[in-house]
Amino acid sequence: MSEEGILLSFPKGLLGFPELRSFRLFEPSDGYPLKFLQAESRPEVSFVCMDPAGVRPDYNVQLGDEDADLLAIAAPEDAMVLTLVVIPEDPRKMTTNLAGPLVVNVKTRLGLQVVMNADLYPLQFPVLGER
Repeated sequence: MSEEGILLSFPKGLLGFPELRSFRLFEPSDGYPLKFLQAESRPEVSFVCMDPAGVRPDYNVQLGDEDADLLAIAAPEDAMVLTLVVIPEDPRKMTTNLAGPLVVNVKTRLGLQVVMNADLYPLQFPVLGER
């Protein structure tokens, strides 16, 4: 991934930021598994995110028909799933939001935030340590 990041489009915005539709995804070479998502029009709005498979190998996002049509994902390998990460003062207690994943078509770079069942997929799932 270049220093410029990859430009992604979220036509419905993100929860809490419906007006922000264009983001750049950065993956620092020394930051794995963390990535950074920064709003194009408001660079001060930035999110830390990650591939949830690293903390929950059985994680599976089911798209509704409308979302699947909008994203036009033809095969599972066309989809990139990211979850937002919260890093508190003590980074050992960082969590990721499994209930609100971002699903991106890697070919079209079109993305959506999906709302999942918070009983099955917690809003604050530990990234490190005890689960």
